[in-house]
Amino acid sequence: MGKVMNQTEKKKKAILETTFALLNEKEIKDITIEEIAEKAEVSKVTLFKYYLNKNHLMKLVIFRAFEHMAEEIEQILDGNLDFEATYHAITQMKLAQIEQYSPIFTENLMSEYTNDPEFFDSDTINLQSEIYKKLFEKGKKEGKISSGFSEEDFLFIIHIFAEGMKGFTADTLFAKTDVLTKFFVNGLR
Repeated sequence: MGKVMNQTEKKKKAILETTFALLNEKEIKDITIEEIAEKAEVSKVTLFKYYLNKNHLMKLVIFRAFEHMAEEIEQILDGNLDFEATYHAITQMKLAQIEQYSPIFTENLMSEYTNDPEFFDSDTINLQSEIYKKLFEKGKKEGKISSGFSEEDFLFIIHIFAEGMKGFTADTLFAKTDVLTKFFVNGLR
């Protein structure tokens, strides 16, 4: 079996899980440190021993959700799927992930990102860039991406796609995944 958790790990886990649950229930501005401490069954002193402040805690919880998504994408990229199937699988996985979060969680994520552009620190940005660079290399190698496109062009197009998708519900995006994939893949040839 897994290793036994010590008290510190148990408390940290309880705080993170409670914060994640609350982020799925209400807006960040309506979540208090008192509420987190009470629901996680720790004192405020304990909470502040591990986390600098409410903002730090929110960022950490959202970042961990993002990191989990990145790990799943890495697995898809390292699989044997061709470029088109890989792109499609990544899109489906992202949408499935978003479906797991409540609309409020997604809103919290977006509002944190909007209010604090530094929210996704350089590590997160690099993580995302690495993923898209791998995808670009796969597409180039298979001849699915025209030699006229540079990696910079590819990242620019991905960025426009990602920004454009923000205005739609997950349901709409799910329904249009195939259209988007075809358009995206054919446009790169």
